[in-house]
Amino acid sequence: MNLLRRKYYVYPELQKPLIKFVLLSIIFVSTVQSLLIFASMRWLQMKTQVDLSIVVDHRVLGPWKMLLYFSILLPMMMNLFLGFCFILFVSNKFAGPLFRLERELDLHLSGQKENVSVQFRDNDFLHSLAKKVNQLKRT
Repeated sequence: MNLLRRKYYVYPELQKPLIKFVLLSIIFVSTVQSLLIFASMRWLQMKTQVDLSIVVDHRVLGPWKMLLYFSILLPMMMNLFLGFCFILFVSNKFAGPLFRLERELDLHLSGQKENVSVQFRDNDFLHSLAKKVNQLKRT
């Protein structure tokens, strides 16, 4: 399987809005989660009326804060990266066939190809569309 050689961004007209939607959704959800964590920490500090510097040693508080920030930011970045890869991979399953269909139709309309013959990869979507387009030449 040629995962590294395959081109996944093949039909920008379709894939670009999907990628924008997924990435903006992930950013929005991550921002809401971060704000809720921040608000809950502020609420806890107001309710307890305790200064954290009294309870926790400063040598522990500094690394703990960094670990807390890291534990929030790392999953956010991973979600963005994995979401981008996932939507690009999944959208390629139907954007690739549409791209090939459009290319075949352009060749036929320009007169370079007499018959339209559309073949999709086995793991692509829209095989029924290819069958119907291939039946058009018979009628």
